[in-house]
Amino acid sequence: MRRERLGESEAKLVIESILFASNRPVDLRTLSRATGWRSKRELVRLVLELKREYDEQGRAFTVSELPGERFLMHLRNELLPIVRRYHRGSLLSPGTLRTLSFIAYHQPIEMSAVAAVRGSRAYVHVRELEELGLVEVEQKGRSKVLRTSQLFAMLLGVEGSTAKVKRVISSLIGRVGPPNSDDAPTGEPRDGPNSTPQPDASEEPKTDR
Repeated sequence: MRRERLGESEAKLVIESILFASNRPVDLRTLSRATGWRSKRELVRLVLELKREYDEQGRAFTVSELPGERFLMHLRNELLPIVRRYHRGSLLSPGTLRTLSFIAYHQPIEMSAVAAVRGSRAYVHVRELEELGLVEVEQKGRSKVLRTSQLFAMLLGVEGSTAKVKRVISSLIGRVGPPNSDDAPTGEPRDGPNSTPQPDASEEPKTDR
């Protein structure tokens, strides 16, 4: 049953709470269910009003609109270097981070090529990265082409072209080594001439996360 429509002030408060509590992008369908607001245009208006209020007040967080009618509340770019000094944790596993850096360095790149180097777990990594809004997946025939998103570039502090993202990733690789498959568990299947072929990206295997 659809929830009764909330008043505008209460709806905005609910939207703010959901965005703040989520570490993943939130779509309009979720916000609609939570507020009872059916109009996408009106929901977007509320989210953008919330963003404007945060920006005008100079809050630590802001809201970004992502492809697929999704929104993410996140720390402002200028504060990231300060936070990194005191917080060393990561939302992503080392393997997922390496897959992300591999995609960023070689983009645009097909899913099958990523799996050939990063192993079969790359399918799980890419699904997680797409849900987080860090990677965009484009279907081309039976293949999937991967690119890092505008959000990734923004969080990296390089808003602009893919070339700029690649330059930053290249400099990081020079310090920590190439984003290859050396962190994959021993015995993990990989695509290659002497291994069992992985399914096409259009038939992504169901793997426990």
